[in-house]
Amino acid sequence: MVKIVTSNFLKDAVIKSILEEYHVKSQELSEDELTFGTEVIDPPYSPFMLDRLREISGLHDICIRVKCEDTVFSGKNILCDGEAPSEVEEFFEDFSFDEELESFLEDYITFGFAGLEILRDNQGNIKAVNRISSLYLRMCRDKERVLQKIGANENYFKLYNPQDKRRLNRETGRFDDGINSENVANEIIWFNSKSHESKVYGKPDYLSEIDAILTDNAIIEYQQGHFKAHGVPNYIITVTGNVEENDDQNLDEWEAQLEEEFKNISNEPGTALCIVIPSEEDNVKVNVNKIGEEKKEGSFIELSDSVADRIRRIHRVPRERLGDSDSSGIASNRTEALLKNYSSSIATLQRRIANLINKTIIRNEFEDKDVKIEFQGANFEDEDKTLERGIRLLQNGAITLGEFINRFGEPYELKMNLDDEFYNCRFMNNQALQNVVYGDSALDAEGKLNSMISSLDDEIHNRI
Repeated sequence: MVKIVTSNFLKDAVIKSILEEYHVKSQELSEDELTFGTEVIDPPYSPFMLDRLREISGLHDICIRVKCEDTVFSGKNILCDGEAPSEVEEFFEDFSFDEELESFLEDYITFGFAGLEILRDNQGNIKAVNRISSLYLRMCRDKERVLQKIGANENYFKLYNPQDKRRLNRETGRFDDGINSENVANEIIWFNSKSHESKVYGKPDYLSEIDAILTDNAIIEYQQGHFKAHGVPNYIITVTGNVEENDDQNLDEWEAQLEEEFKNISNEPGTALCIVIPSEEDNVKVNVNKIGEEKKEGSFIELSDSVADRIRRIHRVPRERLGDSDSSGIASNRTEALLKNYSSSIATLQRRIANLINKTIIRNEFEDKDVKIEFQGANFEDEDKTLERGIRLLQNGAITLGEFINRFGEPYELKMNLDDEFYNCRFMNNQALQNVVYGDSALDAEGKLNSMISSLDDEIHNRI
């Protein structure tokens, strides 16, 4: 008969979270690399475990990457009165800034927190930013320093605070301690989501669907291995609850043993797919679902599709953004709705990042309160259709010429300054509204008004 594993299967330890199962399996990091000491605040979720989830699920990984690309590379505007300062344009229009910002945003979504290093020249002027991987960053308990540790190597950063004029020794982690040009610590901008579990680390949004990510990995591994030898499974077995490995047998070996034993007692061709999902529940639940001969292939595909939908939904990334769409006809309306919902989530991320940049780099490094960065909204419509809509808005007086060029002119390298005399011109039926009202001299509104008043006075005088 089939061996049913109870909570006593592993007597050594009790699993504390579903992520710890992957911590035990991971061979990437030594124990020394995982120990940051007592002066730092430990994150509620291990970054190494969260990073492992991106490795085991290609769908989870690509959803994060596509979302970050759409957020950063949709374009950005420098908002100011008149012409933007040259140093601001040079800094933010550098392609390396967008590259670092994309990596920074990936860390933010993956781990719930991220760090952006400030690079300065000898005069102390900001020249660039550099994303530091969150895998190796921890906030110190004083919340004034950030520790980076890789292996036995440690490096301290000063938390970005322009009002704090102290200098930090990056080697010792102490302020004003034998500072020279070689050991002075760089500053780092720290950014995290809001969470009741931690004020400095945040919580990734996708954790509520972590079982779907693990199941996605289990399905792929099963397809690669078992399907080649055994074909489509006759049964799907799910095991949930307080299950953990021990020294004699890990979960992968136990899954394989359970599948083989179930195959023998069922006396049926094919095989069973066993998916183990550890959790904090005290009891262990084993569910066995038989897949009918005529429906088993479709049922397995349905399971795979359901898991994929859950992963895409938690990231709010429609399958069309991943190059996976068969929508047509009526379904295209659903596609349009999903893309609008996705655009909304992108806009929220863009506002958060723009606020961070405006309140830190813009305000303190360029000291110009009138300059702001704004990301352009992600637009997933056909480019020709978008441009055609913009032309109709312009031709019907809904937007000015300057607004049209600033919104639709970037792909064609067109720009228009706010102080341009034609910036606020509006058009109706391909004619400037000023011409329609005042005649050919579109800009001589005052002269036309005086002329109309003079004519009216003459007419009144003649009548008298």
